[in-house]
This record gives sequence, C-alpha cells and structure tokens, in this order.
Amino acid sequence: MAADDRFVGRQDELDLLRRRLADARAGSGGVVMVSGPAGIGKTRLIEELVAEAAPTPVVWGSAVADQGAPPLWPWTRALRGLPGPRDALSAVVAGDAQREHGSAQDAAATTFAADTQVIDALAATAAAAGLVIVLDDLHWADRATLRLLARVATEVRRLPVLVVGAHRGALAGALDALPRHGATDDVHLGPLAPAEAGAYLTSAVARSDPRAVRRAIELSGGNPLYLRTLSRVAAGPLRGDGGWAAAVGEAAEFRGLVTAAMRSAGPVAADAVEALSVLGAEADPALLGGLIGVDAGVAAHRLLPAVPTGLVEVAPVAGAPVRFAHSLVHDAVYASLAPRRRLTLHRRAAELLEPLARGRDERAGAVARHWARADEPSRAAGWAVRAADAARAAGAYDEAASYLESALDAADRAPADCGVDTTEVLLDLARAQYLGGHITAALASCERAATDGERSGRADVVARAAITVQGIGHPDTNARVEALCRRALAVGATGTAVLRSRIQAALACALIELGQVDEAARWSAQALVEAEATGDTDAELDAIHARVMVAWRPDQADEVYALGGRAIDLAGPTERPLARLWAHAWRSDRAVHRADLAAARIEVEAMRALAAQTGLPLVRWHLLRRRASFAALAGDFDGCRRLGGEAFALAVTWHDTSAHYIHLGQTVGLAMVRGDRTDLAAGWDLHLAEVHSLPPVARALLAAALHLAGRDAEAFDLYEPLLPVLVAARTAHDAAALTYLAFLATEFGDVPGCVKVRDWMAATLTTTLAVGAGSVFFYGATARVLGQLELGAGRPEAAIPLLEEGIRVDARLGARPFVVHGRLALARALTATGAIRPAAELARQAAADARRLDLPGPLRAADALIADAAGLARATDPLSDRENEVLALVAQAMSNRDIARALVLSERTVESHMRRILAKTGCANRVELARWRERRRS
Repeated sequence: MAADDRFVGRQDELDLLRRRLADARAGSGGVVMVSGPAGIGKTRLIEELVAEAAPTPVVWGSAVADQGAPPLWPWTRALRGLPGPRDALSAVVAGDAQREHGSAQDAAATTFAADTQVIDALAATAAAAGLVIVLDDLHWADRATLRLLARVATEVRRLPVLVVGAHRGALAGALDALPRHGATDDVHLGPLAPAEAGAYLTSAVARSDPRAVRRAIELSGGNPLYLRTLSRVAAGPLRGDGGWAAAVGEAAEFRGLVTAAMRSAGPVAADAVEALSVLGAEADPALLGGLIGVDAGVAAHRLLPAVPTGLVEVAPVAGAPVRFAHSLVHDAVYASLAPRRRLTLHRRAAELLEPLARGRDERAGAVARHWARADEPSRAAGWAVRAADAARAAGAYDEAASYLESALDAADRAPADCGVDTTEVLLDLARAQYLGGHITAALASCERAATDGERSGRADVVARAAITVQGIGHPDTNARVEALCRRALAVGATGTAVLRSRIQAALACALIELGQVDEAARWSAQALVEAEATGDTDAELDAIHARVMVAWRPDQADEVYALGGRAIDLAGPTERPLARLWAHAWRSDRAVHRADLAAARIEVEAMRALAAQTGLPLVRWHLLRRRASFAALAGDFDGCRRLGGEAFALAVTWHDTSAHYIHLGQTVGLAMVRGDRTDLAAGWDLHLAEVHSLPPVARALLAAALHLAGRDAEAFDLYEPLLPVLVAARTAHDAAALTYLAFLATEFGDVPGCVKVRDWMAATLTTTLAVGAGSVFFYGATARVLGQLELGAGRPEAAIPLLEEGIRVDARLGARPFVVHGRLALARALTATGAIRPAAELARQAAADARRLDLPGPLRAADALIADAAGLARATDPLSDRENEVLALVAQAMSNRDIARALVLSERTVESHMRRILAKTGCANRVELARWRERRRS
C-alpha cells in the first residue's frame, strides 16, 4: 500500500477481524468473507489487519480476471512459500490419483482425499505461530479454489488459521458450500460516510479547499478507490487551483480518471502500462520486458512514473511482480487499447509464453488465451486442450469444460487442420461436464462423440462415450445411457475386453433403473464373467456393482454377500473407498436380513473405520444413516433422531433429492413404529406437489406419511393404484415400497390389499428373516409383517404361528419396539380366536414395554386391548372372581378344607361356591371342572 494511503472508517469491521485473528492465535480459526462493490476498500481493510498481524505469518493470493489462469491459482500463490502445504497443493493440481473412467462420486472422493492432505499440511505449518491466509478477488476464482475454501471452512475451528476472503458479492451461489456457522463471518462494505471521505481527502491533499472536497465527495459517492484516484490526478482542483474538467474531463467517471493518470505518467510509462494490461493484473517484469523489448529492470523502471498516479505498484525488490493498483484500473487500461495494438501485444505475449509453458501445464491456459485474442485459432486450440487437462486434474471441471469448448470453437474456425482430434475433445468435454454435474450437456457431448466414432469407424470412441455418464437415477438419463451402450455393442469390436465388460455393466445398471430386470440380469452376469477374465480391478468392481443392483432377491443373498467380500478385497489395494463403502453396506443389510446382528455390526464397524480413514462426507453420511437405523431398531429413538439429523445436515448442500427422501423415509419409519405423527420431517408435505412424477417407492412413502398425518382420503388415493404395480415388484426399490403398503393395507382394513401384499412377500421373501435397509430404516421380522397381514386378511389362526415366530426373530435382533408390535398383533389374533386371558397377558406386557420405550401409539392400542379383554372376559365367563379363585385351587387337587384355609373362608362357604360352580359350568365333578378350566385357558 502507498505511504500516503491513510486508512479511515471501517472500525467495526477491523475490530471483527482483530477478534478472529486472536481466536486463530488461540487455536480456533475462522473464515471471514469481506464483500462489496469494486473499489470499496476490501483489500485496504485486509491490509490494515495484515499490518497488525505480526508475529503471525501472513500469506496472500489473488484470483485474476484471466481465463488463462490455472486452477487453484489463489491458493498456489498464497502457499508458494510454505513447503508442506505447497507440495500437498501441487498433488491436488496434478490430479495424480484421478481415474479415466471413474464415477463422479469416485472423482469427488479422490479430490476430497487430496484436499485433506492440504488441510493437514496447513495444520502442521500453523502449529507454531498460527497463520493468516488472504484470498483476494474471489469473484474471479475457479470452482476448485472455492471447493478447497469450503473444505478448509469445515475444519478451520480446529486449526490456528484465519482465512480472509474478499469478493464483490456476485458469486451467484458459488460459496453456498461454505458452512454458515460460528466459523464463518460475512462482512459487507458500503461507501464511506461523508465525514470519513472528507477526512481521507484532507489528509491526502495538503491545503485542500473545503468546497472542492465536498464536490469530490459527491463525485466519488464515497468509493475509496475513486477518492484515492482523485487525490492523485486532481490535487490542483482539490486545492481550488483550476477546474475539474481540465484535470479529469467533463465527465469525471473512473475511466476518465485513469486516462488522466496515463497522461500524467507520460508516454513511455503509459506504453509499459498498456503492455502490462495485456498480461493481466500482475506480471513478471522479465515477461513485461520481453513484451516491450527491454530487460526486466528497465521494464520495472519504466513503470515508476505511473506509481504516484495510482496506476501501478512496483515493489523495491528486483524481480518482484509488478501489478496494477486495482483491478478496475487494469480493466480501464485494457479497454482503452486500440484493437490493432491489442492484437499485436497478445500475439507477442503468446510467442513469449509458449517456450515457458512447455512441460508446465499451469501456463497452458494463458498461452491459449493470448493466441485466441490474437485471432490465431489454429494455435489456440491445442493449448486450450492442455489447459483443460490441467483444470480437470485439479477438479476444476467447469473451467476444463470451458477450455474444451474454446478448443472446439477454435478448431471450427481454424483455416486448416490445427492438430486437435475434435472427437477426443468431445469425449473430454463430456467427462468434464459429467464430473461438474451438467448431466444433460454431458450426454449431448457423448452422443456427438459416438456419432463421430461411428462415422469414422472408431469403435473405442463409441465405447468410451457409453460409459462416461454413470450412477444417475433419472429415467431419461438412463434411457440415453442405454441407447449409447447399445450403439457401442452394435459396432462390433468395442475396443478392449475391459471396455466391453464396462459397457455391459453400464447397460445393466441403466436397464435396472428402467425396470428391465431380466435383460439387466443377463448383461450383469456377462459383464462379471468378462471382467474377471480381464483381471482389471476397476472393470470387475463396476461389474460387481451392476450385479448387486440386479441380485436383490433373497435367494441371491449369499451371492451378494460373497460379491461384497470380493469388492472389499479389490477396493483396498486400488484405493476405491466408495467401492468398499457399498460392499460393507450390502453385507450389513444381508446380515440383518438373516437376523445376524453380530455380523451386521462387524460391517458397520468397518464403515466407521473407513470414515475415520478417509474423512469422506459420503462415507460418513452412510455410516450415520446406518447407525441411526440400528438405534431405532433397538428402541433408541433419540439416538436415531440425532444421528439422522447429523446425516441430513451433512447432505443438505449436496443438491441430491434422494438424500431428502431417505431422511423423510427414516422419519416416516419412526412415526410408524412409535405411532406419533410428530416424528415426521418438517416440511414433508412439500414433496406432495411433485408426487405423481415420483417413483413408486416415494409415492408409497408419502402415502404412509399422509395416513400418519390423519389425511386418510389423500393417503388412500395414493396407496390404491400402487398395489398392482408393487405386488409385481421386480427391483429392490419397488420391493422397499412393500413395507409401506403392508402398513397401509392393515391400517385401512383393506382385506384384498392385505392378501395381495402377503402373497407377494410369502412367495418372494422365503429366506429373509427381517426386512428393511440400513440407509433408511429396519422394520424387524418378516414373519411378524406376514402375521399382521394375515390378521388384516381375517385369518387370525394363520397369523398366530407367524407372529410367534416374528417375536422370536425380533428378540434375536434386539428389536424391542417390534417385539411390542408383535405382541400386540398376537394379542389381537388370540382375542379373535377366543383366547382372552393369554391375549390380555400379552397386551399387559406390550403396554409395559411401550411405556418404557416411549411408544405412544402401541401404548394406546395395548391399553385398549386390555380393556376389551376385561370386558370380553366378564361377558363370557359365568364365574365370579371368588369362584374363579376357588376353581383355580380345585385344579390344584386341593380339598374343600384346604381351599377354605387358603382363602380364609369357612368350609361351608367353600361348599356353597362349589355347588354354584358345578351348576354354572354343567360339570359333574372336580375332574370335569379341571378339564373345563384348562379348555378355557387354552
């Protein structure tokens, strides 16, 4: 900053920064984002903090308004003097661990792990004295820079690090990923107050005229950069010497001020400033010297007259970068260049940079930009492809796509062959678009590449186009992927056996999402055989995933368990953490389905270790979901809510609707088990607006929620048309919906519905002891659900053995809430068969457990059953309570004298009770009475 650049105002903002710096020094860091329009003083505020930061080290990096800037440039500049973080960041930029055909989730996992290395290196570097990291001009930052900033923000509380970012407040949601809690502060700067602006001008211009100062304040609007520039180029008018027009022109706009500053600096300096504007906001003086035909020292010297005018800054250190005083100054100078001179300077810059960029892809974007602006598309195309490769490696997918689109445009405009394979560029573009989340655009690029491949006879191109987009559940997307896979298989030889097996796996995954299960099963089996034959680990993992998607039926449980074990063995050495995650999740669910809780917990512990090892949010999300499901299964509802809430908070910024429905599924499961609508997720009914466009499982889920909320008419309207669809379930998703339909069929008293769901479950879940999925909710014993359906179908005798088996399985699982539900259902079945007393005893047990577990719905039902049983007992039992007491002792073969002694009665009274008992029961003697009593109790 210039020596006369006095700091005025902003005391509240500066105090906040000072407090955050103190917190960071104490070991609890933070992120402060300073925003405001251009020239408002964001950088100047940060400079004031930096001036006070000693002895805490400060590093500074700025994004630049240059399409040729490499990915993560602000971080690269900031960390260049810190060996540990610098080397870790270099690994991120290089993207060494990225896979050619991995899924978007795999790519994100790889990038996450690399980003974590940067954070760990920052923690180690800052341990001694803390660290301040300044990231300026973030409105120009690439997505990778903002991604790493968001990662740092999630962990900065444990670091002695303060990150201060500055931007113009026009990031269009790019910083949405920043955690909005106590670790992140937002500071917005507005114009200086008139008194503050006046104080600045008075201190900057000696003997200033008060009237002129007031006029300058009006012209500036309180913008500090405008005020600073006026103080440099209009000192005379500010002292009352001469008019404003002579100094800054008739219209004192900022561009006019810059033009006046250029005139004041002189033609030689102005020429150097113009050349600098072509290179960017800052440049190496040697490069600037090459552009204007002098050595580095002379180039820096030529800029010196432009320093007092506020155009540029030149450090007193030889070889240090020269830079514009502000980006707005750069923009104004560049905009004033004559077109022919601009073209010439860009061509010369490209020629100078080309030899420097060979072997250094971080400069490829700058070369591409200069050739494009020099109107040389033939030379721009190849450099744009190299720049795209560097951007994609660093995880800057949007920037990579932009470079590739530029390369295609340049190749189209080139007068002759520019040496770029546009078909390969299309494939690269599709990959970048897919990884950046632009699925529709990625599919369009894949289809264009496949067409080119078919036209030129390049089967491998068609094959790679088919496997670019993967793991997307949208029907239209899978229909297009299916078509691409069929095109690849139709061209005959699809390249290598590895590619062929991956196409088959991709086709199987698309078909299963589209409900074409039989064909999907054939392709998945073939993909697995061919992948195993190739020995390619990635291909085999893809084939295993496809096979498991198909193999959801109970008779395939052993196959899935074995495939999960194989996937774990393959994924470890190849560093595919998500493949390990899916495998542990599959095996955990299968273990619960076999009622093997110990085996299920082993898989969950493996997931916990994987989460700790990788730190991946997706792994942690699955772990939290699964722990929540096990908590609910055991009756720990508070634990379920807490863990499920943590999982939802983790996923809320992912823009993945499936995460919202999974969270809703858990809350509906809780409400179903507890019989309490208050467990439904807040805002659940907002999903009803799109209900008819949702898959069947989501519609069944919402139907259950509607019933729990007391909106039975709407619930039944959703439920009824789902029955014929889901009782023919062919996929795991459709099968999952049957849990909700079983619940609704019994709740609605829909006898035909109960029969249909029972028949499907009895025929399909032949070896499945328990139902549910750990990512959503476990619903306990299959036999209990079947028993409840038999009861709903009016077959209590058939329900009783199923319910008894269900209670045994639920007890084995430790599923205490479902033991309560099983006892309640069994009590109803026994009541329906006339076994009133055992039914009442079961209801009393259920009531006690429901009260202890906080199951308000089952508790109400149990109390009602107990009351009903008492009424039935009174209505059907001819004996009084005292007569029943006497009869019980008769059944123990006690004499009248013994009975009288036990009940403290006279023997004559006992004889009277015996006469009445024999008369009421129609029995002839004590033996018949005992038999009569036993029949009543059974």
